[in-house]
Amino acid sequence: MKKNRYVGLIAVVFMVLTFSSSTFAAQLRMLSAFHENFIFNVGATAKMIQNLEEISGGKMKVAFHGPDVIPTFEQFQPLQAGIFDLSFTHATYHAGTISVGVGMDATLADPTKRRESGLFDFLDKEYNKLGVKLVALPPVAPYHFITRNPLSGNKPSLAGLKMRSNPSLQNTILALGGSPVTMAGGDVYTSLQRGVIDGAAWTLVGVKDFKWQEVANYMVRPTFGSISMMIAMNLDKYNSLPPEQQRWIDEAGKKTELDSLEFFNNLIEEEIAFLQNQGMKVTNMHPEDKEQVEIYWNNGLWDMAKQSSPAAGPKFRELAIEKGMTR
Repeated sequence: MKKNRYVGLIAVVFMVLTFSSSTFAAQLRMLSAFHENFIFNVGATAKMIQNLEEISGGKMKVAFHGPDVIPTFEQFQPLQAGIFDLSFTHATYHAGTISVGVGMDATLADPTKRRESGLFDFLDKEYNKLGVKLVALPPVAPYHFITRNPLSGNKPSLAGLKMRSNPSLQNTILALGGSPVTMAGGDVYTSLQRGVIDGAAWTLVGVKDFKWQEVANYMVRPTFGSISMMIAMNLDKYNSLPPEQQRWIDEAGKKTELDSLEFFNNLIEEEIAFLQNQGMKVTNMHPEDKEQVEIYWNNGLWDMAKQSSPAAGPKFRELAIEKGMTR
């Protein structure tokens, strides 16, 4: 009788453990290219974490780790190796390993159309080859330039100006006659203040957070382009999960893209109004540059997209053109 009770107890414990392991996922570890309170995390990462927890009924949680753990430009390999389960980054930060993802910023910032057109799946398959699963591409905002002084009105519009840049912006700045200076956002305030640079390129959100309106007086128009961040996952980790948990992650990724688009669209209006109230004025590019700046942006991205992805980059561009998602 005791033996039967013992066997029964073991069976119950086994069933409980089996049920628990299939129902409750281990906490996922996410590595971010930005510090937790940065606006990109607020508008995208935090929403992904929230969406995943809500969709899973609290059974999947995410622990956040920022660039103080692993520097921004060194985060792709730890994701590949499975040291972290998830990553919040931008395609330019690992373009030396795979550059095709940069091309997505040359497409319409419409999450639904990107998926329906096959662009998302195309990129996902390319990243899969490197052991990475694409989860979401949350749109952020278009770019604009801010400058210390008004533009001259001549062509090229940025002639003689030293402009804060990053790799995806260099072609646009050069085409406009400026000199790109690669610089982290945290260094821009002092560089503007001291005249080391004459202006900076940044998205339509973020200038307020950096307080650059204190050291720059003008917003250049028109705006151009648009960037999307990237939420990716270690492919082995994703494949090891039960189908239900994979579905939770996929659904959270799709919802995060739409949430991010709404969040930043609303924030853009608030930020521009704030900057204008703080005294920032509009200065305009030369009319010919106004017509061409979007082309400068797109061409630079497509060139960059094929640098370390010489086969996939051009194919991705062909698909985007075919689907009417880019110029």
